Parts: sequence; C-alpha cells; structure tokens
Amino acid sequence: MLQRSCWDSHFPGQAFNAQVEKSKRPRVAILEFPVAKNAYEGWSWYGDNHNSESRMASVIQDLFVTELSEAGSGKIRLIDRAALEKIRSEQAFGQSGEVDPETAVKMGKLLGVKYMITGKITRFAFKKSGFSTGGLTGWGVGRLTGNSALGAVAGDVKIGKAEFSGRLDARVIDVETGEIIGAAGDDSKVSNVGVKVAGTGGEIQYDQTMVSQVFEPIIKNMSPKLVAKIMNDQ
Repeated sequence: MLQRSCWDSHFPGQAFNAQVEKSKRPRVAILEFPVAKNAYEGWSWYGDNHNSESRMASVIQDLFVTELSEAGSGKIRLIDRAALEKIRSEQAFGQSGEVDPETAVKMGKLLGVKYMITGKITRFAFKKSGFSTGGLTGWGVGRLTGNSALGAVAGDVKIGKAEFSGRLDARVIDVETGEIIGAAGDDSKVSNVGVKVAGTGGEIQYDQTMVSQVFEPIIKNMSPKLVAKIMNDQ
C-alpha cells in the first residue's frame, strides 16, 4: 500500500495519483548498439578493433539514456544500465553487445521491463580530402597541430579535412510478445578540419568526442520517435 505523507493532506489525492501514474509508465531497457558487419567505409582497417567498437557501443548506449530520459519524461521509466549489466553477467549472456530478439526478450523478462530498445551502428564512414603527403619536420608538425609529441612521427603525419558520417538503426521489442513494435533509422554527417592522421597506412585515431559528434544528432532525432512508438502500443 502506498503511504501518504503530510504533504498529501494539503493536496488531497495529488501525490497519491502521481505515484499511481508513475507505476503505470512502461519500463524500458536500452541495450548496447554494436557495429554491424561492413559498417565501416573509407577506413584502412575493417572491424578488427574490438576495444574501439566496445567504446562506441557504450557511448551510444549512454547517449540514448540521456536523450530518451528527456524525450520520455513523464511517459516511460528507464532501467539503470548497472541492472542490465548485472543480468548479463549473472545469466552469462554474450558480452559482444549484439542481442537477437529472443535473447532480448529473455533479458527483458528478467529485468521486469515491458520494452527493450536495441539496434546496430550500420554505418561509420570516413572520407578525407586535401591531405598533405607528410614530410613535415618535427617543429612544423608541432606548430601546425599544437602537439610537439607528434614530432617523432613527423613523416607519417598528414593534415587536412575529414568528413565523418554515421547511421543507426533501432527497434523496439515488446518483451511480453517478442514482437518488434517499431523501428527507426537516421544518419548524420560532420566535417572536421585539421584532423591528424598518423601511420603509413593512413589510420585515423578516433575518440569518444568524435563518436558523440557523429551520433548524438541521430539519437536526438530518433528518441522522440521511439518514445512515440512505445506510447502508441499502450
């Protein structure tokens, strides 16, 4: 039974009703978004980069939590990521981030949620233009990049303009039925001038900031759509 506080006596029924309404909001869990096969375009390496992919999946999961919390405020309840990881560990579900609908349903039932949101990074592309051929002195590299440490690999450093683009595809799974009640996809593109490319193979080192720049606009656009699909299923 829900207990009523002294505050409730000044506003009869309001706090009690608010608690009841909160309990009616569907519980939602967000899984990681792994990198799909052949998602890379324009990179000199192809997928043999598990640590980087795990970081990307984790960043995107966190971005979804932030944006869905805002888009679904007063409509849905999100499950804490720690609870999801605990279930993964205890039940020996795969840690790769990729989850099929059947596994998502099993996880959802253990978590006591109504919906699971999952999906993939279906494109992460890199296009470069205007890059020099290298050959800069250590002093020149330090002056242009602001990083004197790059002087040691001056011959392998190129500076120019890079364009990054990405695409996410997501789906909402009803845990009770296993049905995919809705899906959404979106993409975005950002340009970055002065990107440093190190290594004779032309590899570029990307970080969380770059991933966020590419995928945050996508997630911001997709989140209200995913919330709408959940609410339409009620």
